[in-house]
Amino acid sequence: MTATGSPPQRIEGDVGSMAWWSGQFTRVQDRLEDLRDAVVLAKNVPGAGVSVSAMRDDAERLITTIDADIGEAALLAVVLQGYADAHERHAQRANALVDDIETAQAQWMQRSADAADAAGLAIAVAGAGAGLFTDLAQNVATETAQARDLSWQHLSALRSEYERHFANWDAAYDASLAALAGGASASLTAEARAVFDRLLGADGSAEVRALWNAHPELHDRLLDAHPDVLGNLDGIPWDVRADVNRDRLDAMLATEPPGERRDELEAIQRALEAEGSPRPSLIGFDPDGAEQMTAAIAHGDLATASEINTLVPGMNGNVGDMHAWGESARALNRSVGEGSATVVWFGYDTPNLAEEPGMARAEDGAAALASYLQGLRSLAPDADVNVVAHSYGSTTAALAIGSDPDGAGVTAFIAVGSAGFPDDDAVLANLSDGDPRVYATISEDDAVARIGRGTTFEHSVSPERLAGVTVFGSDGGVDGTGGALPAATGHDALGPGAYLEPGSESFFNVSEIIRTEEPGTQRDGEGSTQGFWDESNWWISDEYAFIDF
Repeated sequence: MTATGSPPQRIEGDVGSMAWWSGQFTRVQDRLEDLRDAVVLAKNVPGAGVSVSAMRDDAERLITTIDADIGEAALLAVVLQGYADAHERHAQRANALVDDIETAQAQWMQRSADAADAAGLAIAVAGAGAGLFTDLAQNVATETAQARDLSWQHLSALRSEYERHFANWDAAYDASLAALAGGASASLTAEARAVFDRLLGADGSAEVRALWNAHPELHDRLLDAHPDVLGNLDGIPWDVRADVNRDRLDAMLATEPPGERRDELEAIQRALEAEGSPRPSLIGFDPDGAEQMTAAIAHGDLATASEINTLVPGMNGNVGDMHAWGESARALNRSVGEGSATVVWFGYDTPNLAEEPGMARAEDGAAALASYLQGLRSLAPDADVNVVAHSYGSTTAALAIGSDPDGAGVTAFIAVGSAGFPDDDAVLANLSDGDPRVYATISEDDAVARIGRGTTFEHSVSPERLAGVTVFGSDGGVDGTGGALPAATGHDALGPGAYLEPGSESFFNVSEIIRTEEPGTQRDGEGSTQGFWDESNWWISDEYAFIDF
């Protein structure tokens, strides 16, 4: 990392939560050990007869199971606490340096500019033969150069300290993964365990793909041992992930009792039963890895698609909505035409109303979305990758895409009813440079999105006003044949009057952008209707222009 390199990344993590979970697993271990003691008593119960012998046999089998569970609980407790300690020692110290580094970077750049200006002036004065002024200008040039060099030394020292803490945290993270892999991979051969460790520690999805392809003889063993990991590891082929995730879903449905969790599992199952060829595939499925159950379902053939679209939901979205989103995904495929495949991506914990003004959910979701997009690029390098994000989903997507100078490999980023882009100059600069192309629309009847932008200090940027963004209509229009295209009449993504309702102007423009790179209708053109927030309304004037966020 150089002093002029990219800004250092903050390391996410909650030490308190990790320590709490460690304590929970320790309590589970204690209770299991108490249970084991009771089972041992049952195993050693005196007497004879069929029933007594059967009880002893059952106790023997149960002891084996309990021993494995005790070992796993102990492992999780130790690993979580060890990682929490490492995060507190190293990650928190690294994070504390980020603001100092950013300030020092700005100071160094300013002093470099000052030194360059002073040097140029000294050269000009010397060339003019200005006598006394020549010495004065030279002294100023020397002083500003010294200030620049001291600023460089300070910045370099801060970055070196950050790198040291980051490297220590990274080593602790890899060690934690290796400990989990080793503890949970007792059934694997040494070779398979080594490959699994390398998969977990791989530097991105391209390396995961290369490792996977290099060891076909180990695929079955690895999948049998770790279906939960490999079913969600970006870089593993989609068909492999879909098969293992569907098997896990079916197995869970066979035993899950009635309740909210079963309802969510059944909602995913219904989304997978949609008609069409190819059938929808479950390329992501993590019922336990986050506060919410997460999943990703692909509609269409990702392996052959020339246009891969991803729908990202916003506030209060959950897997219970996957069937409805799937209908919109299939309609988008039909509208775009042959070669289109669309993924419904519920891969993050969406915020509730109280959480929406903050960026915490977006930051966690952006990391997951960026990894997913990287996986798309490694498995389908020739396809166009388009992201269609609604509401807070566009906030999350903007952070994921804009944090990467290469745009996370995205071709087109389309925001509908955005809750606002992040208030981050670097992110906004990357989204304004034309790669990827960025498009946005907001209905004149969408008060929710405007309130979302106006009630936060963290994602208040209106994408429609961002340089380089193509704004398209969603207030009604006509298609190329003169057919009416209804307006979006609120903030919803799905359903009548929603942004992604098939047949609406907004939906038509999204599909045209994917097909042709341009919206299909003219803003405020034929068929357009006036909404609540139209500038013609009496309460929108220069004095109150801030209302139209």
